[in-house]
Amino acid sequence: MSKYKQLRMFDFENVIHQIELTDPRTICVVGKHKSGRDEILELSLPEKLTVAPSHEGLVKNSDLRMKSGGFTIAPVIQMKALWNQRKVIVSEKDQIGAAIYNLGSEDSDLITRFGSLTCDLVTPLMALNNQELVLLTTRTKRDLVAIDLTVNTMLYKLSVDSTSETQCGFEPSFVSENLAALCERNGGSVFLHDVRAGKMCGNFSPAKQNLGNKNIVTRELWTVSTGYINKTSSSSANGENSNPKLGLLSAMGKLLIYDIRNTDIAMCESDIGKFIDIASRAENANGRLPVMNFSPDDMNRVSLSGFDENVYIYDASCTETFKTIFVHDGHVRQSDQLSCCVTSHMWYKENIVISASDNCWLHCWQFIPDALS
Repeated sequence: MSKYKQLRMFDFENVIHQIELTDPRTICVVGKHKSGRDEILELSLPEKLTVAPSHEGLVKNSDLRMKSGGFTIAPVIQMKALWNQRKVIVSEKDQIGAAIYNLGSEDSDLITRFGSLTCDLVTPLMALNNQELVLLTTRTKRDLVAIDLTVNTMLYKLSVDSTSETQCGFEPSFVSENLAALCERNGGSVFLHDVRAGKMCGNFSPAKQNLGNKNIVTRELWTVSTGYINKTSSSSANGENSNPKLGLLSAMGKLLIYDIRNTDIAMCESDIGKFIDIASRAENANGRLPVMNFSPDDMNRVSLSGFDENVYIYDASCTETFKTIFVHDGHVRQSDQLSCCVTSHMWYKENIVISASDNCWLHCWQFIPDALS
């Protein structure tokens, strides 16, 4: 406990696979219900976490309270929250386009399907920009679809040329309000997309660079994350980050951080010594690549999970290697299982992280950065 300012642990019936902040005091989680169906739950965060530190001693509520819930039509691949709109966009396995679900209301605690984003992409991956524009891609095709959420209209669709020998798709992530990065899952090549012009504006590949004087294996599976924060989110009080960063992480533990203004060489690069057996997760709709997130308060801090039972927080300001700031290792202590795996995590604020594991526990924890010193 000396490592934490706060540590709150909650037991669930479901294994939680995704966590999304929907407003300053509420999260939505996706879990697998005992019936076998995927379930979305809307949860009110404990006041001990949401109030200002100066008022922390004045509140007694330290519980996680369920506000609403509902089942999805098919297993959830990805969920994105529309900030303060009480809606989530959900990509479901083998479904065309993406579904829109309404969260519960004063009259009902049921989360219900409201509508859909129509396109011809099946099981798409999504990136959301400023609650107004969503980009859709897939793991198997190099097609990109842009949809205006304000009128639910497709703005354009384009196909991206690639010299890759393998047929694979992209994972999208916004780098800034008008610039998106499309990460090729096999090999980690990144294509930059200007959403205003509706065209590509550059590309780079870690496979062409060196990592510790060793060539990066291009057949690895990669995921992408950026330091971009939507203007409408609670964490963007200081405005859009003027120095956006982009991170690439492979299932074999290769981690690279780029300054998007110069993608010729990574700012930081390392092999973190962790890996995921992708083959063992291939048949599981929720068996994803590891999760990587930047701290909304300090872009030099990046967090990783999905390799094992821990959440790792690194200092990415060093150009030679990553310094470990903190390791949250509490999930495996919560059951009789000898091992577990963290399934998802997200930053909240002020060194507060929310994480979930496959032994049905969700933790809300505020770490002390120098606890490892």
